Amino acid sequence: MEKPSPLFIFQIILLFLLTQSLPATSSHSPKPVTFSVTEFGATGDGVHYDTVSIQSAIDSCPYSIPCRVTFPAPGKYLTATVFLRSGVVLNVETGATIFGGPKLEDYPKESSRWYVVLAENATDVGIEGGGVVDGQAEKFVVRYNERKNVMVSWNETGSCLGDECRPRLIGFLGCKNVRIFNITLNQPAYW
Repeated sequence: MEKPSPLFIFQIILLFLLTQSLPATSSHSPKPVTFSVTEFGATGDGVHYDTVSIQSAIDSCPYSIPCRVTFPAPGKYLTATVFLRSGVVLNVETGATIFGGPKLEDYPKESSRWYVVLAENATDVGIEGGGVVDGQAEKFVVRYNERKNVMVSWNETGSCLGDECRPRLIGFLGCKNVRIFNITLNQPAYW
């Protein structure tokens, strides 16, 4: 049997060392975990608040892998503000609607955080799916006027002007990697 050449042995050792020093990489992201808000008790009847169920589904998402929280169709999900965190994407299916609550107590104390869906300083968050987020703006109209409707104002703190004190639909404040895709934003009470 012929003895391998020193060059061949050197190449084998070099190949071994190079493969050991390369970082392990994955060409794909892990498959997201998916939760349905109905698994957490959401009724989707448009009458009863589903806030606790929605927030529970969001809070059940693991921190280490992407997570999708689904709003099944048909459904009318009435909610106070819900808070997204990093890695969570809301999937509002076609035929499903998230309705923002019409009462002041449905929103945080600070008017700068009055959103139906709010994410702050989060990464890899979003909302998608073909459904609707509806702010129910008609419930904030005090008097209809062709030029400008007279709107409800929740200005109890003096922190906003006139009728500007109303909630918005979605807010991604200080966030990175935000995905908003195939979603209808309807009747915001304020822009």
